[in-house]
Amino acid sequence: MTPRLLIRRAGLADVTAIWAIEKASFPSPWSRWSFLAELGQGNSHTLVIGPSPPQPWQTWGYLVFWVVLDEMHILNLAVHPGHRRRSIARRLLAQGLAQARTLGAQIAWLEVRPSNLAALALYESFGFKEVGRRPRYYDDTQEDALLLTLDWSEAENNSGPEEERTA
Repeated sequence: MTPRLLIRRAGLADVTAIWAIEKASFPSPWSRWSFLAELGQGNSHTLVIGPSPPQPWQTWGYLVFWVVLDEMHILNLAVHPGHRRRSIARRLLAQGLAQARTLGAQIAWLEVRPSNLAALALYESFGFKEVGRRPRYYDDTQEDALLLTLDWSEAENNSGPEEERTA
């Protein structure tokens, strides 16, 4: 059972933990400087998740997204390997989508590796649909990226799991 979780905006003190999760999660991780740069961008939002007080803070996962005009672009989502399969990514994604909606986003989009079956299942459970492919998008493997979008006007007509609608 997952303890109560806290999701909050990331700060400079979180970058070391975020970067450690990034390195453990991806074959071609972002640099520490990339995360620092995101914290300084006005349209960029980085959320972190960990145990609620009175438990000591530990960063268990993070989400980086942009909101530009009426679009949300999900750049990066990862959960520490020791905390996966506990709905942490689901909670982060639900919170990020809710924040983006509040900021005026009407559509969300992202790129994902076709081989990342866990991520694909997560995004599909929220109503994301494949709308394209970016050939040889990933430098490390030359793997294509699938382009997924979520149009909230469509999603509202096809309600998803209860957890996403109430999150």
